[in-house]
Amino acid sequence: MEEDSTKKNFTAPPTPNGTPTPQSEAAAPTEQLYENRYAIGPILGKGGTCCVYRAWDTQLQRYVALKRLEPPLSEDEHTRARFHREGRAIARLSHPNVVTLIDRGSTETEEYLVFEYVEGRSLKDLIVAEGPLDPRRAGQIAGQIAEGLAHVHLTGLVHRDVKPQNILLDSEHRARLTDFGIAIGPDWTRVTRVGAIVGSSRYMSPEQIQSRPVDGRSDLYSLGLVFYEMLAGKPTFDGTTLAEIGRKHLREKPQPMHEIRPDTPPEVERIVMRCLEKLPENRFQSMEEFLGALVGLGLYEPHRSSSGLLDFLLGRREDSLGDSEDWAPPADALVPPPPGVRRTDRRSAARTRRKTIAPGRKRILTLAGTALVLAVIGLVLGLTLGRSSPTPDIIGLTLDEAKAAAAKSGYLVEVSRQMVTLDATVGVVTEQNPTAEEKTKNKTIKVVVTKTPVQVEIAKLMDVDPEGDGEEHPDQLLNVADGNPNTAWSTEVYGTSDFSGIKQGVGIDFDLDRPATLAKIVTQGDKWRGTLLAEDETSGDRTEVAVLGNSATTVVELPKPLRSGRIWITKLDKVGDNAFQVGVVELSFYQ
Repeated sequence: MEEDSTKKNFTAPPTPNGTPTPQSEAAAPTEQLYENRYAIGPILGKGGTCCVYRAWDTQLQRYVALKRLEPPLSEDEHTRARFHREGRAIARLSHPNVVTLIDRGSTETEEYLVFEYVEGRSLKDLIVAEGPLDPRRAGQIAGQIAEGLAHVHLTGLVHRDVKPQNILLDSEHRARLTDFGIAIGPDWTRVTRVGAIVGSSRYMSPEQIQSRPVDGRSDLYSLGLVFYEMLAGKPTFDGTTLAEIGRKHLREKPQPMHEIRPDTPPEVERIVMRCLEKLPENRFQSMEEFLGALVGLGLYEPHRSSSGLLDFLLGRREDSLGDSEDWAPPADALVPPPPGVRRTDRRSAARTRRKTIAPGRKRILTLAGTALVLAVIGLVLGLTLGRSSPTPDIIGLTLDEAKAAAAKSGYLVEVSRQMVTLDATVGVVTEQNPTAEEKTKNKTIKVVVTKTPVQVEIAKLMDVDPEGDGEEHPDQLLNVADGNPNTAWSTEVYGTSDFSGIKQGVGIDFDLDRPATLAKIVTQGDKWRGTLLAEDETSGDRTEVAVLGNSATTVVELPKPLRSGRIWITKLDKVGDNAFQVGVVELSFYQ
């Protein structure tokens, strides 16, 4: 597509608050229009597949949020289909508590969606900033999102990703549901396959974790988790791995709210806990039923004026509201509303060390004295710096031991890098430069020292079988992250080690909560082969990081931080007569 078919010159729009755009901001993004309509501004957010920009709609003369699926990800059929699905989902919706889709389209190389620009902050940001919310305020937000979800469910959709990060509070403090990227409808072809674990682990329902079919009651469970977090100021379940959090959703009961906040009315706690029942049939059966419970308790009034809604969301208790505005549960549940809980900011003062240099007296040397001193210095330097001495061997010593040993030979030790390791004692020197016995005039030894590994949570797992039926034991995925050496994810059983010649390989795709620098793969056999592939977050391209196999335990020191990737199995291990398979017992990452 020629450039002028999608872009033209534009005049810088005003800022969202109406003031003129600063020249630096106006010129920074571009001086052309996208699709002859949108002046693209700064990035509002960036996910694994898309970028969201603040843009100026020259037709409607207002700010919008423009979400772009850009090359090369737009060339991937799966990613493109998922993006189309989000557009289809939101196009069905029209509700004040759901973000509005304004436009959607595509170019030869990109897909895009255009949403109303919501100026405000996410519910997650609110909880982080203010801590636990007043029950009335939390109930009002939960009620608004429930109304939005009731509308979503009426159209046949299930959101599947209800979480505080996807709830926006706009400038009028109205709660808005956003991000329908993994929503699904009953008549849709599944872009995210059955068996793929999708969603955010802290906010997934038990049926999502078990890769079972979901309905509106799954969204209700997630909304219950959000409600709990608003009241408690922390997630219902937490952990360091996807498997750990998943097990808690499946088996553990949430900590009772009254143990966290003794001032919580029991009726409020019962509503939250009913949302969090493990079995869908034991929860509220619809958003309308949940809303009825909130209204009955006086926590939510669906038809309040905007000013009253603002008061509720801000937690105000102004006399001008009158007695009818005060939240008062039924008499048998009368508990004074708890005061707003705010976190105390702790500021650590920086200590500055001041060095006072006392001025010394200058001494005037005679010419003869100066010459004598310089001669002595020259002689000493010639005798010492001209010589090199063997570097001491300090590998295997602790850092303190290494410094002491080096000092005896007149050397200093400098730590150039810390290396995560699972096999050595923390704080041990593993590399040195110059090497042992190397003669050098440099009196500083640079060393690499081991450090304590910090495990990185696996945020998403998906089985990969591109040349087969699309599935490779998806029900076993959590086994690679459950910490149990007796469980595993296994490939299908094939007749030969090369997948009976019908495919090149199968594997597991993963996304991590944060970048890792070390990977560990444990398998049930040691005759298999494969590769660890790293996925570029921007382009989506995969590159080989390490060759796997020839061992039941493989530890890979990653050349650069890894956030997403694939364990790709290309040769199977023999497990019986004409039977070949690979079982992955553990997949863990560290930084």
